[in-house]
Amino acid sequence: MNKQPHVGLSLVNKAPMGMLITLIIAAIANVLLELNIITLVYAIVGGVASSVLLLAYWLGKGGVFFILGVSVPLLLVLLTPLGAITALLNLTSGFFFGFCAALFIYKLIYQTA
Repeated sequence: MNKQPHVGLSLVNKAPMGMLITLIIAAIANVLLELNIITLVYAIVGGVASSVLLLAYWLGKGGVFFILGVSVPLLLVLLTPLGAITALLNLTSGFFFGFCAALFIYKLIYQTA
């Protein structure tokens, strides 16, 4: 059996840096612009959901998880109230923060053992 990690799983090691970068972007945007907490919460939850679905695909649970995982950002854009450009910035930074946070938690739980 192949012992190389799947391409998607290589993102797990980059998750802490991704969390830091998206946190800085979100902090700057919310200090200089306006905070839209509802959009930020939707984005973080969506990022976590997308990450979990893609992890299931990367771990070999089936291709349907890939389709669902990459559909989550589209659903977020369609269903989240985006009244201003700052809401879109909150949506993207929150999504990637949630995505990286879920990958980081996966790394802590499953790859340290």
